[in-house]
Amino acid sequence: MIMLRKLRGMATAICASMLLVTGSGAIANELSAIKKVSESKELGTLRDNYRACVVAKAKLYLKVNSIDSTIVHAPIACKRELLSIRQFLLSGAFKVDVVDQLMDSVREGVEIDLVNSVYDEVLKKKGIQP
Repeated sequence: MIMLRKLRGMATAICASMLLVTGSGAIANELSAIKKVSESKELGTLRDNYRACVVAKAKLYLKVNSIDSTIVHAPIACKRELLSIRQFLLSGAFKVDVVDQLMDSVREGVEIDLVNSVYDEVLKKKGIQP
C-alpha cells in the first residue's frame, strides 16, 4: 500500500513536470509569434497610418481647440485606422488578451507621438524653436 502511494506520487510529479515543460514551450512559441507580428511590415504600415492620421487631426484640431481637448479627440477621429490594426492582429492565432495588450502598446506609442507633436506645434505658434 505504501509502495502504491509512492508510485502515485511519483506519477503525479512526472505528469506535473511534463505539463510545466509543455506549457513553457507553448508560451515561448506564443512570444516568438508575438515578436514576429509586432515587428512585421504590415503592422508597421498600419501603425504608421494610424500615427499619421492622429498627428494630422491633432494639427487641425489645435487650430480651434485647447491642447487638452486636441489630445483627447484626435485619436477618436482615427478610430477606423485603429480598428484596422485590431482586425489585423485578430487575424493571427492570438488570444484576445494578447491582442488587447498589443493594441494598448500601439495606442501608448501613438499617444506619446501625439503629445510631442501637439506641444511642438504650440511652441512653433509661440515662436519658440522645439
